[in-house]
Amino acid sequence: MRIIICTGMIAIAISFLLIGCDTPTWHSNHCYDCYDDYYYDDYCAPPTPDGVYSVTGDECVRLYWNPVSVYDLDGYRVWRGYSETGYYYLIAETPSAYFVDWDVENGQTYYYAVSAYDIWGNESDLSDELVFDTPRPEGYCERVYIVEEYPDDAGYDFSEYWVVPYDDPSADVFFGYDDETGQYYMQAANSSTDLLIYGHTNELSDVDWAPEDGWISGGSVNLYENYSYLVWTADNHFAHIRITNLDYDYILFDWAYQTDRGNPELIVNNDHNISFLYKGKQISRKCSIKVGRKK
Repeated sequence: MRIIICTGMIAIAISFLLIGCDTPTWHSNHCYDCYDDYYYDDYCAPPTPDGVYSVTGDECVRLYWNPVSVYDLDGYRVWRGYSETGYYYLIAETPSAYFVDWDVENGQTYYYAVSAYDIWGNESDLSDELVFDTPRPEGYCERVYIVEEYPDDAGYDFSEYWVVPYDDPSADVFFGYDDETGQYYMQAANSSTDLLIYGHTNELSDVDWAPEDGWISGGSVNLYENYSYLVWTADNHFAHIRITNLDYDYILFDWAYQTDRGNPELIVNNDHNISFLYKGKQISRKCSIKVGRKK
């Protein structure tokens, strides 16, 4: 009688093994007394993660993507490269649909992709989105004074992250107050520096990319609390300031500055595809360009 039951279990096991990957897979100890290492295996990879995007930080890059919904998901692998056409290297595994890469340097551009893997060791393809990011320095509660009262403390040099005289050759912008209009303003320190009014923001990280259009060359813009403004410097760098306080003769702002020359982290040319090797396979991705209008 025991032999008959065990034979039946073996037949059931064989029938399960012949069923395709769309059948739920699971470990089993059925007939364990007969076959000690018997279990069901799954050879189907989980879906490829999508919706991957990055948020630029100061000496860090934050990555996010849509969670993969499969019952046997074990986690995600984060891959990083140093060019659009080179290899991507595994840098981390994470159980969550986000990751913070702290092993980066400001001014260096990094390229990212994400794959998903399950408890059986199957791994998905590389995510399709082109995701690249360049960490940049940032600062908070910077104080400058209005040029009408304190001209030596009214300018700002983003490349050195400090306050300079409004007429210093290194100044990118300077700040002031117009008595006639009752408005605080920011003025480009030279005709080759462009300004852009981005609008109301809640925090510095709300602005991750600099737009290509809407710039004012060599002009001035009125300032409002909790508004963000972008600066395109004469030496082709992008900066972001967010006004936090306008108080009598001084202005407080938070700032971020892109040290990678000509990189607004925005312009993506969707008309051309490039390919590179990933895990021995040729992968196609969209290419990106940098703004090069300024020399």
